[in-house]
Amino acid sequence: MTHHSAAIAVRERGDMPSGGAGFTLIEILVASAIASIILMIVYTSYRSIVNSIKRATGHAEFYENVNLSMSKIDMDISNTYYTRNNKKTFFVSEEAAGNNNLNFITVNHNDFNFTGDPTKPCPVSDIKEVGYYLKADKAAPGLYGLIKREKLHYGDEPLTGGTDNILLKNVVSLKFEFMKGNDWDSLWDSRQNNLFPRAVKITLVVKNYQAQDEKFEFISLINLREFK
Repeated sequence: MTHHSAAIAVRERGDMPSGGAGFTLIEILVASAIASIILMIVYTSYRSIVNSIKRATGHAEFYENVNLSMSKIDMDISNTYYTRNNKKTFFVSEEAAGNNNLNFITVNHNDFNFTGDPTKPCPVSDIKEVGYYLKADKAAPGLYGLIKREKLHYGDEPLTGGTDNILLKNVVSLKFEFMKGNDWDSLWDSRQNNLFPRAVKITLVVKNYQAQDEKFEFISLINLREFK
């Protein structure tokens, strides 16, 4: 009986954990605080990197869209089409709601090879009406979309018709100025004097990625050649 009771007592003592086998409440709280600080630092760094990438991507996309729009305008203006035998090939800019629009005939040069030597380009041209104007953005009051109107060939109503395509959003204003001698005129109508400007200055104000107005200004030279 005595031996049996001693064995039970030994087993009970063996089941008890030793004094250094666990963590105290203070140690757990300290470890949790350190882990929280580390996670906060990692999260802050991650958010900073993500925001930097978003800003860089937003800026790059913004300037790319502006540059593409400016390139299209410059190409069309520099290839203005004219022939004295057709009075419909005029160059007209009018004011609309504090901004300018511009309508004219342009030539788009392309290099295609249908026949002959494939190593030598065979140039062809597309003569068409184009127009640039601003259209109010219903989803963003006070802002506009830059629209390019395009119609293959030209007809009796060169100021209307064709297909409208939006080139750029979040536009604040659009202004065309026309070189005549050493001065710049704000409006132009070749129907009145049968004259074409030497160059066109385009001023475009666009709201950027950070909701700030940015001004872009460039000059397109008109390489005017008469087509008969």
